[in-house]
Amino acid sequence: MAVQDRSKKMTQLYQDREMIRAIRGGTKTMREAGEKYLPREAKENPTSYKRRIARSTFANFMRETIESHTAKPHAKPYVFTSAKNQELADDYLKRSDSKGTSAVQVGANAVEDACWNGTSLILVDAPESGGRPYFYNLSMDSVLDYDLDEDGLLTYFRIAEKITVRDGEFDVKELGRVRVFKREKEVVTWDLWEESDGGKYSSVTAGNKFPLDFIPVFAVHAGPVAPGEFFADPPLMNLAYLNVQHWQESSDQSHILHVAKVPLLFGTGIPEDDEIAIGSEYAIIAPPGSDLKWVEISGASINAGRQSIVDLESKMMRAGLEMLQNGGATETATGRALRAGENNNKVAQIASNLEAALEKTMFTIGKFNMISEPDFAVSVHKDYGINASTEEISALVQARTLGDLSQEDFLNELKRRSILRPEFNIEDNRDRISAEMV
Repeated sequence: MAVQDRSKKMTQLYQDREMIRAIRGGTKTMREAGEKYLPREAKENPTSYKRRIARSTFANFMRETIESHTAKPHAKPYVFTSAKNQELADDYLKRSDSKGTSAVQVGANAVEDACWNGTSLILVDAPESGGRPYFYNLSMDSVLDYDLDEDGLLTYFRIAEKITVRDGEFDVKELGRVRVFKREKEVVTWDLWEESDGGKYSSVTAGNKFPLDFIPVFAVHAGPVAPGEFFADPPLMNLAYLNVQHWQESSDQSHILHVAKVPLLFGTGIPEDDEIAIGSEYAIIAPPGSDLKWVEISGASINAGRQSIVDLESKMMRAGLEMLQNGGATETATGRALRAGENNNKVAQIASNLEAALEKTMFTIGKFNMISEPDFAVSVHKDYGINASTEEISALVQARTLGDLSQEDFLNELKRRSILRPEFNIEDNRDRISAEMV
């Protein structure tokens, strides 16, 4: 096995997501996949199949669903806070790297990628020269191998990268690169391999000591992870299969319509060698008992195919919405007010996992900056669909007045409904109230 090759376990994970990558690529990749996802009929010749697939358009319901889910945690801005290092928190919220990529963009990419693949990653690194540390989103498609210890912490991590170099005076080209992290006890080292023009990889640097005692890779999961594993299963595989079925049925329907739009001329009792001309300037003369007529396909089969596609689209919609479904029911206005934000749906769980990954990321940034005790906290929007209705606000006020709701919970509920600003701090508010009463 070469340094640029995937290990057996990563090869299996990569192959398991082959359909995901095809769907993610849209019409172009689905057409390129050909018979893998759009089978050729038994008596359909290659030329006819090529024409059919060229007329087929892939309706990417899965992409639309994932884009909608990704937007949910980003309906409100992230909040990075630190009692001792707020300036650093604000800096990295605005730009995670030297290119000006915001933390929100990194988070949005991670959520979207996790919805596709099951897990996405955030990696923290720093320039070899010791410049400003940075973090970025890394797709599991780029992971070549990994190992975990008994505590589930990385001891080995190998990833594929791309670099752009000059190719002569007027052009550029991409070359592969592989980065390898190793951890032995509390010592982390890293190696870098680069591809040459001949396609071979050679070590550029080897055994460089990393300035941390852990490999700074943090996972954003879209579902549960089995013990000893590092990646979760794609949460929308059922939708993926339905989307491929829709691709097949819509291609069939499109082909049927293409054929049905052109009526066939059917004749009996006419010699085979007779030429038949059609037009207002021609007359057809045939032996007695002959018959000549236009034959059209019945609309019943076309309507049945159309209804099947409509039913399939309804199934896909339900499959996509499952990630937003909450469990439990509320009955009273007070109950609805207090429990409206108890999001136990999968999208909110992804947002919580992103929140945890970003906090670990900022902790690592703090360590790079020689901060002994980083105290960064991250807040990502998770309260989807909470409205500041008059009924709910009245119920909250009543619960607070009757002493059934603490001041802290009351203020948190107002904050979640955007009545109070996202960065509103309860402790600061309490200190200001105390100062006013003096």
